[in-house]
Amino acid sequence: MKFFVQVILIVISAVHLILPQSELEKDFDIIKYTLEADFYNNYLPPFPHSFNGKLEIEFKVLDNLNQIKLNASSFSIMINNVEGDDIDYNHSADTLFINFRKTLKKNSVAKIKIDYTHNDIVDGAFFVKDGMLFTNNAPEGARRWLPCFDHPSDKALFELKAKTPSNVLLGSNGLLIDSVRITDTIYYNWKTEYPLSTYLIAISSKKNYRLDLIKWKNPNGKIIPVRFYWNEGENQSALNHIINITPEMMKYFSELLCNYPFEKNGYATLNELFIFGGMENQTLISLCPNCWDENLVAHEFSHQWFGNLITLKTWSDVWLNEGFATYAEGLWIEHRFGEKAYKEYLKIQAERFFQAENKFPIFNRDWRNKIPDIGTLYNGEIIYAKAAVVLHMLRYTLGDSTFFSALKMYTNDKSLQYGNISTEEFIAKFINYTGRDIGWFFNQWLAGTHYPIYKNYYSITQESSDYFVDLVFTQENNENIYYKMPFEVQILFEDGSSVKETVLNEMNNQNFQFIYQKKPIKIYFDPEDKILLKEMYVEELENVIIDE
Repeated sequence: MKFFVQVILIVISAVHLILPQSELEKDFDIIKYTLEADFYNNYLPPFPHSFNGKLEIEFKVLDNLNQIKLNASSFSIMINNVEGDDIDYNHSADTLFINFRKTLKKNSVAKIKIDYTHNDIVDGAFFVKDGMLFTNNAPEGARRWLPCFDHPSDKALFELKAKTPSNVLLGSNGLLIDSVRITDTIYYNWKTEYPLSTYLIAISSKKNYRLDLIKWKNPNGKIIPVRFYWNEGENQSALNHIINITPEMMKYFSELLCNYPFEKNGYATLNELFIFGGMENQTLISLCPNCWDENLVAHEFSHQWFGNLITLKTWSDVWLNEGFATYAEGLWIEHRFGEKAYKEYLKIQAERFFQAENKFPIFNRDWRNKIPDIGTLYNGEIIYAKAAVVLHMLRYTLGDSTFFSALKMYTNDKSLQYGNISTEEFIAKFINYTGRDIGWFFNQWLAGTHYPIYKNYYSITQESSDYFVDLVFTQENNENIYYKMPFEVQILFEDGSSVKETVLNEMNNQNFQFIYQKKPIKIYFDPEDKILLKEMYVEELENVIIDE
């Protein structure tokens, strides 16, 4: 997902989060949702928000149980009936309680059918206006129009059978299995091949929607259809640029990470009710109207790996989605326009963080149980920008070869693909991939609120034919953290030559000494600004006392 700065205040005021029940304490696992929905009247004046749905849920029993709980907004949804073997149900407090009179045995598979109505109300997840219908679920809005287990750790297959007027184009997750026209009606059938979290389920549809189609060949030989849904009147030059560059973008990320991991790729521009810049729905990305922007598309497309293939386990891990996608946007810029453009992009991200008035850690463990307001959860300056710069500094710390090898191992890890990961698990994986004990790096940058404030000193002295360069590193930080980092120092000599030295600064008042046989005249700390998140003050002294 990507915010546009001008809409953040609207997002915060317009969206009311329904906090989850204890989703992680579950004794069943959803295998598949199959939804039959009659959307026909939603496209006709007065464009109501109400529709009737018949939902079949197939699930596996993880432990003997007599009840399951599903998220279902009491404001948006009216449950008409629940069918199953010897059951009763109760819908209250945004929860659908389904009781089984006979105990369901561990490892058994069961099905229930829910007949429900979505009320004619505006709920911030199911949108209808002037012949357009779309959904936007992140972070936990699916429960407002679809009874479900609405937590990112629960990934399931999704199938949609939707009824619309014949002049409506409707896109959803997965592949279009069928679209049958009978007189004035079309029956669409979309079906996923791979499981997804409920926040990534999407419907994008409109009367007289425009559609372009291309096909792309994955490095593994599989043909991937790519669909572009767009509104009449949008910038055709910008749209055509995205269509033309899409094969290169898909090839680049597939080679950088792993083969494109899904059965389809798609994009749909929506209308002004869509309050984000983009949303990375699995195989059908949502974009704001006329937002055929290359960097935005790269950000959302990279989510197909960072968020969709490997999905956050809880919302405390949201930086694994947004930090990586923001950084991947920078990698695409580097691929397209070179290292200078990449560095400028990362400097802009660092400056976004520096300008943030309310700073807090990238990783917030308490978000596992209580999701913050949406403006905090998707904070652009911290969860996106700072996290991306931290990944840039991780690349510097590890070196390009190790960093990119680890990224490839991460996305190719069969134990993670189509599943979930927590921040703690991610750190352990990266330590394993790199063979380096870099837990300290993540601990300080993810838990820290601010950044190091360096006050460094140096002196240049001569003894006989030797020249001594003495360095002292200190930090005076706004928090009780000393930021350990490799630190480059460039020494410029009188003859015009220079040398770079790299030291590992890991404690306050740490001393380093270098001896040369030619005269140094200037010292540059971090000359390429590789530690982007810092303040630094440097002072030359006549002498630096080196502790023995």
